[in-house]
Amino acid sequence: MQNTYKAVIIGAGDRGNAYMKAIKEAGGIEFSGVCDAAPQRLDKAAAEYKFAAAGGDYKELIASVKPDIVIIATPAYFHCDIAKFAMENGAHVLTEKPFDLSLKKCFELKDVAAKTGKKLAVGLQYRNKKGNRAMKHAIARGLLGKKITLTYTDFRETRPKTLMHDAEFGNGGPMVDMSCHFFDLMSWFYNSKPKSAFSVWSTMAENREMLKDIAVKAPDTAIIIVEYESGDLGVVNVCWGLPSGCNGEYTVYGAGDEGYLKTFTPGEKGSAVIVRENGEEITVGIPKSELGELKNSEATVLRSLISSVENGGEPQVSFDSAIYSLATSMAAIRSSKLGRPVQISEILDEKPTVLESMMK
Repeated sequence: MQNTYKAVIIGAGDRGNAYMKAIKEAGGIEFSGVCDAAPQRLDKAAAEYKFAAAGGDYKELIASVKPDIVIIATPAYFHCDIAKFAMENGAHVLTEKPFDLSLKKCFELKDVAAKTGKKLAVGLQYRNKKGNRAMKHAIARGLLGKKITLTYTDFRETRPKTLMHDAEFGNGGPMVDMSCHFFDLMSWFYNSKPKSAFSVWSTMAENREMLKDIAVKAPDTAIIIVEYESGDLGVVNVCWGLPSGCNGEYTVYGAGDEGYLKTFTPGEKGSAVIVRENGEEITVGIPKSELGELKNSEATVLRSLISSVENGGEPQVSFDSAIYSLATSMAAIRSSKLGRPVQISEILDEKPTVLESMMK
């Protein structure tokens, strides 16, 4: 890192706090400002991390602090609006995932970035989890073969953060909020763009009392099949509509024409065991050269943004990668309404919102 950067964080909830820890880990970044609409959260973060400024209005805070970097950790509905204001006021941006709930806003923000010369990183930080790095190396070595299908399962209780279930003003449910990670990982693993998506979805928690104030509830239960241009497949099986305190495990399965994924360890050790012909087992771990950047996944996203500012090029997750991830979610949502696979190109041409994807 060549310079010291002033940073403002918008949103002092769980994800905002994750990026506060990432700032400490990355080094060379000042805690210049924090913003949150909830005074208790705002005061706690300001005191704990000794922010130089704090406030409830992000526009006033950015205008007064004039940060080099703005980190956005709000519900997805606000991401592009805040990022646009930050870029137009001289800041580079790191925004949490999902990119937004409007694909049109994402493309408009790309134009703003081109006009202002500002960089944008999107926090699809699962690329920096040890197990996923091990998977990337196993696939790159051809251990699963040339044709691969990966299956992700994520079963959880109805989310206590109810905005996760809001299709219009929140995070769009698990087909958007969580599945964007899976779609991004598979594109990265396969080195390929998604081609089409097909799904069947429902809203299991539609009548839960805790969600009564949400006007449009996002799908919370779905089976999604994604075809990639490489010919590889991805399957996502999600349910965020279980009763309170009822959480299943996050699991990953994989199969290819030359082997299958026997075990996957996403935690501290981070490894993947591949079974090949005649029962041969190959354990793939993490190269020592990568361990430093896997210590804190959010700090790695932040460092990649700073590296792109100082050295040129793109951050770890580019505009296009984040846009394709969101477009895949929208294609999957729409396909259930239409009863057919939806081409990603259809969504990229139309640039709908998550809500519009649900309506057709």
